[in-house]
Amino acid sequence: MADIMQQSKHFRRMAIIVVAIVILVPVAAVAIFVASFNPDRYKPQIVAAVERATHRQLTIAGPLHMRLSLVPTISASGIVLANPPGFADADMATLKRVEARVALLPLLSHRIDIVKLVLVDPAITLEYDAAGQPNWLLSQPRHAKAIITQSLSVQKSTGQKIALQSVSIENGTITYKPPVRLVPLKPGATQAVPHGQPVTLTIAHFTGRADALDAPLHVSMQARYNSAPFTLDGTVGPVARLTGTGNAPWPVDVTLGAAGSDLHIKGSVAHPRLLRGYVLDLHATIPDLAALDPYLGGMNAGKSGLPPLKSVDVKAQLTQTASGLLPAISNASLTAGRSDLESWRKGLSIASLNATMASLDQPLNVAMAGQYQGKVLGLEGTAGPLGPILEAAFHGTKPAQPGNPATMQRFGINLAAKVGNAQFGVAGGIASPAKLAGVALKLTAKIPDLAHLSDLAGMKLPAWTNIGLSGLLTDPGGQGLDHAIGLDSLAVSSDQAQFGGAFSLIFAKAPDLQAVINAPRVDLTALMRAMPKPSASASDGGNPPAPAPAAGKHAGTGPLIPSTPLPFGLLRRGNGNVELTIGELMYDGATYDAITAHGLLQNGVLTVRPISAELPGGSVSGTLNVDATANPPRVHVTEAAPAFRLAPLLTLLGLPNAAGATVQLYADLAGQGNTPRGIAATLNGNLGMATVNGEVDGALLNRLFGNALGAAGLPAGMVGAQGPVSVRCFAARLDAKNGLASLRAFTLDSSRMYLTGTGTLDLGAERLNLVLRPQVRMGNGSAPVPVAINGTFRNPHAGVASPGAYGATAASLAQQLGGANGNTVLGRFARQLGIGIGAPPNPQSCRGALALARMGHPGPMPVTAAAPGVAPAQGTTPQGGPQNLLQSLFR
Repeated sequence: MADIMQQSKHFRRMAIIVVAIVILVPVAAVAIFVASFNPDRYKPQIVAAVERATHRQLTIAGPLHMRLSLVPTISASGIVLANPPGFADADMATLKRVEARVALLPLLSHRIDIVKLVLVDPAITLEYDAAGQPNWLLSQPRHAKAIITQSLSVQKSTGQKIALQSVSIENGTITYKPPVRLVPLKPGATQAVPHGQPVTLTIAHFTGRADALDAPLHVSMQARYNSAPFTLDGTVGPVARLTGTGNAPWPVDVTLGAAGSDLHIKGSVAHPRLLRGYVLDLHATIPDLAALDPYLGGMNAGKSGLPPLKSVDVKAQLTQTASGLLPAISNASLTAGRSDLESWRKGLSIASLNATMASLDQPLNVAMAGQYQGKVLGLEGTAGPLGPILEAAFHGTKPAQPGNPATMQRFGINLAAKVGNAQFGVAGGIASPAKLAGVALKLTAKIPDLAHLSDLAGMKLPAWTNIGLSGLLTDPGGQGLDHAIGLDSLAVSSDQAQFGGAFSLIFAKAPDLQAVINAPRVDLTALMRAMPKPSASASDGGNPPAPAPAAGKHAGTGPLIPSTPLPFGLLRRGNGNVELTIGELMYDGATYDAITAHGLLQNGVLTVRPISAELPGGSVSGTLNVDATANPPRVHVTEAAPAFRLAPLLTLLGLPNAAGATVQLYADLAGQGNTPRGIAATLNGNLGMATVNGEVDGALLNRLFGNALGAAGLPAGMVGAQGPVSVRCFAARLDAKNGLASLRAFTLDSSRMYLTGTGTLDLGAERLNLVLRPQVRMGNGSAPVPVAINGTFRNPHAGVASPGAYGATAASLAQQLGGANGNTVLGRFARQLGIGIGAPPNPQSCRGALALARMGHPGPMPVTAAAPGVAPAQGTTPQGGPQNLLQSLFR
């Protein structure tokens, strides 16, 4: 018995030794492996593997360390992932330090159990290169599903499975820089302008913990979107499910909080590795919607873009569909309580807002009630279903599939709105909503006063009254609104105008505009009078603008003809055919009838022919031709206006417009250039203007000739005093050649003065070289006093003319002091000097100047009364005065 017990004791000892060997030898082997393992030896292989996967340069500045323990910690520092060439930033991502505590024993079974992962100061910059390619495409562009599938196949081939029990991120930043677009500054120069402002997500702290490697992960994060803080708290499934371990649905129960609002997301994801098979319930509670505006980047500078809706409640269920990215949305609702929206739109408030949608294949129902500036505000109706349109937005338009009713379902709209007595409506449908094709929407509006809706629109609107509008919005050709948009049967009436017609715009590489507009009545004066008045900007504190400096040395020194590039590029980008007819146009007390214009734009050449109208006293016609394909572009204008009122033209020029004159205008001008200054510098052709037997205000003569009379030592008030001035005739003609315009004719015969002129205008250099000869009464006669006008268009200055310009003055004086036949002492002396006497000075008679200004066209002639300032004919009774006394002494 003792032997048996001794043997049993011996066997127990042997078993313990065997078990100890079985346990301790692997542990010892692992300990020896850990003690001798140097992870830094593997750094080149790690760098090479990452660079093969990302096609980017990876730098690990510091060595890889392993801190020995039962759960060793592997760390690395100074990790930088570079951008490819062509990006503004050299690096895409940097990481100050990473630490991973890895369980040892699971490595023997090809498991990587990360007990704790710590990322310190990660920084990622997402941006685009000049070609618009993003830097987060780490290899050749592929679909996200393909990338995930490839990573899973690598995982299967290596047999590695990863589990994560705890993760933390400290001071992380993700910066998104929007793409840029090139904006032309001047010919041959562009500037890169970003599409929006950069966005930065700053993660102050993020933690994720699990009770076990296969237990749900509890997450918590404090972060900022730009400068707006938000939090994330909740529970998601175990990280092991992301690597293929387990088949149970991956739970999600998280809450996103920001500015007092909460978004609760609860549900599950069947295949979290592929982000597929999710069923999520969303519930958002928002005390004040405007408080969320910083998280959307703001919609209006200086004020909240989101309306301050109160007590907003949003619910919806999202279910992953088999077709693609767009989820199925069901049981969606949005409600808002009583809200004062005064800070968003003056005088606006709502009592209730309700919107519901059973699913994406069912219509959206909306109802809103409120007030706007004490008047009833309402909106109600249906629109939908939204599914086909959202599918098209996410996946692009696709042909309708017989087996898929969502792609064939008609989109219907029936909405009505009212603001006080103003009513708006849209009704109809879209036959193929996936392509926005087959559109037929009737638009209607009745608006008593458009200006009353200014605060609601957020901008000043003109005070056009009793507006009625109707029209049919279509997609010409039935290929979709992204291909063409049209408005048929347009009819608009108001107290200020009435017009109608149709137009269509085809969106193509070269857009094509077709329009026919017929306006039976347009009161342009009333339309302009009803336009909103400009208000002083906040920057000047509401003070009135400073008056413009008077002409002269204190006026501006820059060119007067602008050098702003003209939009010739637009003419090269599209085609068009526009016909305009205005039956009756009223402006500044005059009525213009039968206005027609037909513009044709084809391959960069614009031709407007004819431009015609019936003006008070006669008709006007003209043409315009612009060849934008030439380098530089060519412009040719012709105009023939046998009779039109002068007052509107003076208004356009900013001159005193109290005039009762009818003017004839003829022009045939051509030039080349990209700017008005360039065209003027190359101008060729003729411009003529004439009027007879009319009346203007003396203030106009003062504005035009006051400086010249002052330079001649004559008081400007003698001709420029306010009050009516009879104009017997006025004629002017300019002949331009390569930008140098010669004053071929210039004559003004009025009840206050007689004026002629000669000289040139350099349109390129904007310089004047003119001689004006005003004649004023000197007893029974007159004498021209030559005045030189020099300087620039912006700063002309008047002075004494050169001696060669005084011949006519001397002749006139000699004639008047020497008698008509030169029979006085002074007359005989002047004749001996060779000064012509006998015929009155004839600088530019009205008859001759009118013929030149009219360019051969017929026109009325002035009355036959002698021009004031010209010496009376022989035989008339002289008036008394010192001058006549001198004349009698020298007889």
